[in-house]
Amino acid sequence: MMKTKSLNKQLFQRSMQLLVLFLVIIGFLQTSLIYLYTENQREMEVETYLEALQQTPDLLGEEELLAKEASEIAEDFASDANIVFYASSGEKQIIHTNRLFLKNKETAAYTEPVYYEGKEIGTIEIIYSIHESVELMLTQLIIYVIASIVILVLAWRFYGRMLRKTLAPLDSVIASVSEVSVDNLDQPIVIANAQADIAKLVDSTNELKVRLRDSFQIIEENQHKLQQFVSDASHELKTPLTTIQGYSEILLRGKLDNPEKIRYSLESMLDQTKRLTYIVNELLELSKLDRKVQMGKDELNLNDVLQDLYPLLTMIQEGRELKLTIGEIPNVMMNRKKIEQVILNIVQNAIFHSDPKTPIMIRTYQENEKVVMAVTDYGEGIAEKHLPLIFDRFYRVDTDRSRESGGTGLGLAICQDIMHAHNGEIDVQSMIGEETTFFIWFPEMKESV
Repeated sequence: MMKTKSLNKQLFQRSMQLLVLFLVIIGFLQTSLIYLYTENQREMEVETYLEALQQTPDLLGEEELLAKEASEIAEDFASDANIVFYASSGEKQIIHTNRLFLKNKETAAYTEPVYYEGKEIGTIEIIYSIHESVELMLTQLIIYVIASIVILVLAWRFYGRMLRKTLAPLDSVIASVSEVSVDNLDQPIVIANAQADIAKLVDSTNELKVRLRDSFQIIEENQHKLQQFVSDASHELKTPLTTIQGYSEILLRGKLDNPEKIRYSLESMLDQTKRLTYIVNELLELSKLDRKVQMGKDELNLNDVLQDLYPLLTMIQEGRELKLTIGEIPNVMMNRKKIEQVILNIVQNAIFHSDPKTPIMIRTYQENEKVVMAVTDYGEGIAEKHLPLIFDRFYRVDTDRSRESGGTGLGLAICQDIMHAHNGEIDVQSMIGEETTFFIWFPEMKESV
């Protein structure tokens, strides 16, 4: 198992490392500034001495290479240095001597040319002792190291405590998240006095809990629907299977000696077999739609599909009036066979649930970036309590009547799944005893730029 450090410990270690690095950089800069300041002071003294020396009249002496004014000037500007003059002829003259550091080997020398009346007459060597500067830098460095150690100790003691207090809300979040279960997804995590980032973490965690709760609810609903689906499917399959089994047993026992009864039994078995085949085919259709099997789509106009399908609709209308009102609508992407299946199913339902003397109205129109088809019948209507359930699988408003007509309760469920596969929708509005209207709509095609 991989070992991991706590956030508290990681932050503390990183902060201490940064503090140490900061102190080292400051110490280096401080020592460098002291050295540069001292060096600058010496260079200024050398420049000042040379300027004063070269501006002195009668600089050259008779007994010495340089007049005694050179030594007097040195007392004024470079009294803490040893100064030696080297003439162009090669002779050497000691201008000034500071005996305090004659035995000190820690020195810094500056050699500069000397000009007099526009000619270079030799060079000056000015030697400073850097012993005091080195001692000053060492002293400052020792003081800084001691101060840094004190700062580190104080930071070690107080920063760790402050960091633990700062991250306490995060520990509370971790503890709360570790206690999350299916039973407490409705309870949001509340952390008082949390910093902005931790508050965002809490909000994100609460949003995650809401999504998990919704996901679990969807899973429970799907499990319930699956159980209901299995129960309904078993019930639908049980009746024809029982009928086939019963007639088969009677025929096998040879108890039917009348040819008409035998023929009736065989015809009943064939009808039930066809019903079984129909149910299985619709279940397979739903299975494909559930698996979101990609269906080919073409750019078509719903009016063209309706007009091509109109002769077939006229054949199945059982002599009633079928009114088709065509509106001006744009093309949409659709699978022609699937949409024809939806239209046939809706019109057949309208025929089955309305009086033969009443017309069936089919309209197409465009509304709010949607292409809509509405099928209206003036029949018995659908009670309001049934409307939210009418598209559920195996759901029937009138169970006995639907079975007599061969319905399985899967037709509208298949229509809904087909429309969802087209990014569309199917809906229904109804008034008991007056009319029922089914709507299917498609989203308009987006124009490519």
